[in-house]
Amino acid sequence: MNLSKVKPISLKQQAFESIKNAIIEQSILPGEILYERQLSEMLGISRTPVRESIPLLELEGWVKSVPRKGTFVCNISEKDVEEVIQIRRAIESLVVELLIPAISDKEIEHIEEIYGIQAQLIQDKNKFINTDKDFHIYLAQLSGNVRLSNLMQTISDQLRWFGVRALGAPDRNEHTLKEHAALIDAIKMRDIEEAKKAVITHINRTREAILKNLQL
Repeated sequence: MNLSKVKPISLKQQAFESIKNAIIEQSILPGEILYERQLSEMLGISRTPVRESIPLLELEGWVKSVPRKGTFVCNISEKDVEEVIQIRRAIESLVVELLIPAISDKEIEHIEEIYGIQAQLIQDKNKFINTDKDFHIYLAQLSGNVRLSNLMQTISDQLRWFGVRALGAPDRNEHTLKEHAALIDAIKMRDIEEAKKAVITHINRTREAILKNLQL
């Protein structure tokens, strides 16, 4: 058996992840121009890995390079939101349909633990959103469908990006917790139709909050 040696994460990949997370958390705002020197100084690395990370960011749709003008953080468009929300509705409806017949009491307890953690982070927007991601990805994992879980992972960064924008709506974090609580109640009752209704309501209200705040 031949295996390649495990390599430490490259500086290029570190730069990519750091810049992407700054965009998601809106430390770097949509429309803002990226300056290699500034980013390299903030990250404490040379400009080369920062420069090498830009094509990766552009490939995933986080930034756009404009000849003779520079590299700009992409804006969130209404079309972006609608497309991801459509995918999310389909994925999470199927998730609850698959997980409810098989879920254990211990797994429900863990869902409630994640919910409790999120409730304690209500004043910290970024940590609240990160825990929200953990909540939904854990549900996807409980579906037992690996490909479905992977799809949820694939769109999770965009969902976090949109979610930060959604939390700009008044009391959106409190409403999110109430919507999660309704979903948990339906799961505890092993009621597939009620759980589907709860998750679709949650997704639709998130969509409304995102679109409303795109106009601010």
